[in-house]
Amino acid sequence: MTVVKQDYPSVADKKRYEDRSFRFEMTSSSGMMASVITYGARIDRLLVPDKDGKTADIMLGMRGLDEYLRDGGNHGAIVGRSANRIRNASFVIDGETYKIPANDGQNNLHTGNPAYQNVFWEGEIISKDETDNYIEASGIAGIEEADGDSILMHYVAADGECGFPGNLDTTVIYSWLKDDTLLILYRAETDKATVFAPTNHAYFNLGGHDSGSVLSDLITVNADRVTLKDETNCNSSEYLDVEGTVFDLREQAFISQIVESDEPQIVMSRGIDMNYCINGANGNYNYAAMVSDPDSGRLMEVYTDFPGIQLYAGNHLGGNDQKGDKPYKPYDAICLEAQMYPNSINIPGFESPVVRPGEVRYHACGYKFGII
Repeated sequence: MTVVKQDYPSVADKKRYEDRSFRFEMTSSSGMMASVITYGARIDRLLVPDKDGKTADIMLGMRGLDEYLRDGGNHGAIVGRSANRIRNASFVIDGETYKIPANDGQNNLHTGNPAYQNVFWEGEIISKDETDNYIEASGIAGIEEADGDSILMHYVAADGECGFPGNLDTTVIYSWLKDDTLLILYRAETDKATVFAPTNHAYFNLGGHDSGSVLSDLITVNADRVTLKDETNCNSSEYLDVEGTVFDLREQAFISQIVESDEPQIVMSRGIDMNYCINGANGNYNYAAMVSDPDSGRLMEVYTDFPGIQLYAGNHLGGNDQKGDKPYKPYDAICLEAQMYPNSINIPGFESPVVRPGEVRYHACGYKFGII
C-alpha cells in the first residue's frame, strides 16, 4: 500500500491556506484508493471496483477546498468533539454545568464552530508498523492488520472551544487493512474531564457519487433497538424494539422502506435520521451494518466498537457545490455514522462519552468492501 501527500490549495485564497491544506492519497494492495484532506480530516474520494472490476468514486463530496469551507453537510469529515445532538445545548460533568452553542433550535448539533469538521488538522504519513502499534494499543480486538503505510491526522481542541472543557488531544488514523477495510481509528486524551463522542460523516453511494438515488439499494443493520427522538429531534432516554416496526432492518430491506414511511420519527426528519443500538457492543469490534448496490455489485460492511450507528439517507442534500456536474439531491447517499448514542452526556442510562485526565480513549470504525 502506498500513501502520497499533495498540496490541496484554495482557488480563492491559496496563500492563506497553502501551509495547512494538503491531500493524502492512500492506495491499497488490491487497488482501492481513499484520499483525505487536512480540512476537517475529510475523506474526499473513495475509489472502489464494481463486479466487473470498474472503479468508481463512491464518496459524495465538494469540488474543492473553497466549497468545503462553506459546506454545511460535513461531507466526509471527522465530526466532534461531540457528534450529533445535545439537548438544550448544555450538560453537567462533576457538578459543573457547561453551556454550548444552541445551533439546532434549542439543541447543540455537532459541537459548533470551531470543531473537528471545520478546522485544519496536521497530517502525516506513518508506517505499517506504527499503524499496527496503534491498533494493538487500542485494545479493540478483531481489527485486521494494516495493509501498509497510513494517514495520521492530529488536532488539539482547546479548553473552552465551543464551551467544552479540557484540551482534548485527538488523533485519527486512516488505514487500508489487509481485508479491504478502510479503518478509522480515533484516539484522545485530555487534561480535564470532557466529552469525546466523534464520528465520521461520510456520504456513500455504492453506484458512484453521481449515480443518483440510493433508495433501491439494500441495507441490513445489526440492531434490535433504536433510541427515540423527542419533539425537538433530539434523543430521549426511550428505546423502541424494532420488531414489527419499519425500523427493523435485521433482514435485508430496501432503503426506500425507511425513507418513504409515514412513521412520525421518520417524517420529522424528512427521511431516516435514527440511532440504532448495535447488538453485542460492549467495546468489541462488532458487525454493525451492510449496504449493497445490486446494479454495481458493490457491497460495504460496517464494523465498530461504538455502541450506536446513525442511519441517515442524505435527507437534506442539495446545492451546486458538488464534485462533478450532477447536483446531489435528497436520498442520493446513505450515511452510517458509528457513534456514541446522541445526547448520551445527559442520559445516565447510556454509555458515557466522558473521558478523564490520565485516560486514553480509543474508538474504531471500519468500512469493509466486497462484491455481492
